[in-house]
Amino acid sequence: MKRLIVGLSITVLVWGGVAGVVDAGIAQAQPSGPVPLGSWPGCPEDSPSGPCRWCPGDPPVQTGNLRTNPVVWDTNVCHTYWYVYFGQGNVAQNIFEGDAPPPPPPPPPPALISTREQCEQILGIFCPAA
Repeated sequence: MKRLIVGLSITVLVWGGVAGVVDAGIAQAQPSGPVPLGSWPGCPEDSPSGPCRWCPGDPPVQTGNLRTNPVVWDTNVCHTYWYVYFGQGNVAQNIFEGDAPPPPPPPPPPALISTREQCEQILGIFCPAA
């Protein structure tokens, strides 16, 4: 029994020491200057969706996945672009180049079942309790 207690005590001390070393080794990244929290590079702070500006030499416009959704435009001239809903873009799925972006898509249709009474009429006894 004494051996078991000593073994458990050593195990607890060793794992506690490992946890302390691992925790002490975790680095925290600190920004060196002000970081734009609401807009992408090239976009104004007060309107992060656009109008944004890209010119040769700037970093690539972020689309979410540059391999499957690259921006296709002339890289020798400057461009004004907007971030739009996926599928509304003209140079990438979510990037619209031009002066005015298309309007947002219409909202989805209302739900088929939106009240308890409708649920009971359609599903009867199978309507889940709220």
